[in-house]
Amino acid sequence: VARASWASVRNTGGLDSYMFLRYIRLCFRITFTSAVWGMIILWPVYATGDGGAKGWYFLSMANLTQGSGRLWVPIAFIWLQTFYVIFVMNEEYKHYLKCRFDFLTRGEGMVHGQQHMYSLLVERIPHELRSDRALFDYFNKLFPGKVHSTAVVLNLPDLERVSQKRKTVLRRLEKSMKSLEIRGRRPFHVVGRKRLRCCGVESLPVISSSGDKNGDDSADFSDLTPQRGERVDSINYYNRQLALINDKLARMQHEKIELAQKGDKSFRPSQMISSAIERVTDVAEMTLGGSTQNISSDEDDGLIGGFKTTRKRRKSLALKILDRIGIDFIHGGISYIQHNIDEVVDSVVGATMSSTGFVTFRDLSTVTCAAKTPLFHSADALICKMAPEPRDIIWENAHVNLSWSTGREWTANMLLGLGAILWSIPVASIQALATADQIANVPGMAWIETLNGGAVAGFVNGYLPVVLLLSLIMVLPMIFHVLALHYEDRKTQSDIQKSIIGRYFYYQLANIYITVTAGSVLDSLGEIVEHPSNILAILGKSLPTVVGYFLTFIMTKILAGLPIILLRSGTLARMIFLKVCFREKYLTQAELDEVYKPQMLWQGWEVPNQLLVIVICFTYSCISPVIMPVGAIFFLGSWLVYKLQILTVFKPTCESGGTMFPMACHRTLVGLVCGQLTLMGYSILREGFYQAFVVIPLPLITINMMSVFKKLYVDAGMCISLERAVELDKQKDAQSTFSGDVYRQPVLSEKITEPNVRPGSFVPAGGSRALAMPKLEIVDADDTKDADMGKIV
Repeated sequence: VARASWASVRNTGGLDSYMFLRYIRLCFRITFTSAVWGMIILWPVYATGDGGAKGWYFLSMANLTQGSGRLWVPIAFIWLQTFYVIFVMNEEYKHYLKCRFDFLTRGEGMVHGQQHMYSLLVERIPHELRSDRALFDYFNKLFPGKVHSTAVVLNLPDLERVSQKRKTVLRRLEKSMKSLEIRGRRPFHVVGRKRLRCCGVESLPVISSSGDKNGDDSADFSDLTPQRGERVDSINYYNRQLALINDKLARMQHEKIELAQKGDKSFRPSQMISSAIERVTDVAEMTLGGSTQNISSDEDDGLIGGFKTTRKRRKSLALKILDRIGIDFIHGGISYIQHNIDEVVDSVVGATMSSTGFVTFRDLSTVTCAAKTPLFHSADALICKMAPEPRDIIWENAHVNLSWSTGREWTANMLLGLGAILWSIPVASIQALATADQIANVPGMAWIETLNGGAVAGFVNGYLPVVLLLSLIMVLPMIFHVLALHYEDRKTQSDIQKSIIGRYFYYQLANIYITVTAGSVLDSLGEIVEHPSNILAILGKSLPTVVGYFLTFIMTKILAGLPIILLRSGTLARMIFLKVCFREKYLTQAELDEVYKPQMLWQGWEVPNQLLVIVICFTYSCISPVIMPVGAIFFLGSWLVYKLQILTVFKPTCESGGTMFPMACHRTLVGLVCGQLTLMGYSILREGFYQAFVVIPLPLITINMMSVFKKLYVDAGMCISLERAVELDKQKDAQSTFSGDVYRQPVLSEKITEPNVRPGSFVPAGGSRALAMPKLEIVDADDTKDADMGKIV
């Protein structure tokens, strides 16, 4: 594993996994170099400090006397460490930008096709352009002959329900065919009975029920369909349902595609408000007097409505006076409601034509110009950016209005900020209750305090709080994922992972700097509010006293966390459950694919774990440098473990082109700033006032480098340069492989489906044609012992 090349990692795991592994290596370089020079420079200085410190603190700043001249040594060390971190991060950013351009130009990194490189994601499309034809004509006027295809995203809940119903019927038909193959007799079931589904495997009907939209197998596609409670031949029943659903879905797809081409011309709420405003204005003009003149309107875009002259009214003196006393404020409020009401109605009620679409161009130079140029006279309309890879899109959320999603994101951030404050309550409870003394109070557990001379009690006190805290922290990404997917309606998997990384990181930062160090967020904030000038001293006083806790924390991640990743306990438990509860020969091919489906490296879960350790290392790199070798061991172990998993286990199902790497680096620099501020506070506590003053420029330099990195690498990596695009257009012509359905919603392009059976399995006589529309039969009792007389099967 250690000798496997970086090229093999990139080819196997994709660019996202490749940059994740490069980030771990970056953290290892920082901690290893700091550990080596810390042992050479800081350890001897602290060990001979004559401060009388014991234990972990013998090799820390706590062993220096108050106001000692040796305090200059860690100050010089933090300066050198800061510039080294900036240097190695700059080198990694350069490599990231090169890989990013390769992804955008040649599609390197586990990408299916290259059409995403030539496509734009367009948000906030005006109502006049919400159809494939209108959007195509608009962009074709801007870039004549350069547009390949357009696709406006539709809100299709009815079509998605029918599609999901078809998947259910197909799954149960395959299950019935498998039962016939194994048992040698035709399966029967009672319509309306529920089935249990676990880990992708569905059981046979288990209990009688009136049915619901998730569990029952009845459908209202024909009056001839058997009713609930009737006993039917399963294969015939599902064959007929599949044929009916296929027919219904095809009709609905044809209707929706026609709607996508023509657009929805229905009356909008904003038009009603606009009409009312015009009528009221006309009445006011007639009452108070006024004149009109022909003035060119500045509200129409020439490519949408055409450049034309409109009649704009000149306000009378009476109306001007009314404006001065506040009527203009009311008018402005009504205009604002008119401007935004369509977005609210579209999001709440669910208009079919959404404000999101995709545009594919014929060459890279055109898509580059379109991505970097304002296209519309209004800044809040036709917002364009490079389109994500189609596999990365969450199509169920693609139709959601951008303003609606942004508003919900703001609300979620406010609630999560409140949650960070209250997060100290469960953490403080763990620290108070996860002790041997508390466990001994449980009846029958008093022996734990005296077992093995108290050694077990010491082990429990040292590791139980850490293990429980790690378990509690593991719940956070699941909450953030549900929030981003179902509440904020984010449109891509990579966007969800980025949101998890950011929120998870700041929760962990609060856990380090407030909860663990001060006992609770409220106590810490209260002390800072009472003495705001002592904020650095408060941090400096609290953090050095818990270095032993964090050392134990990192060692627990090394000895327990990394082996658990290798063991893949969740997947192992799932596999054992399926092996115990189900027999493989009764599983269909689709169920086997679900059982053995490949795993993906979810960076929203993994990156914050690396960030947590690097932030702890930055915090104590100068105060207690003994933590740096432990951090280096952790990152070395992480590099080996994740490299093995990427090469042998993880298989990417989508690709963002490494866009999570800049976020990880940005949060790393945030952690470095926190470490610098902590050292300033501790220097003040040790009466090193001049030393603390010398550290002041470092946070400013680090924050400035965040902006520099963003400008040089992050923003530059969002789209290739026009010069490179022109050069690449001369070298190749990729449009011959493009399809107009690549960015069409999958539910609109689904074809007629047939059962997927394993080679050698049962196939009905006549092959797939036999599944088209089976005839209804009346089965007599003499034909089969399992059938009910006179029932339609």
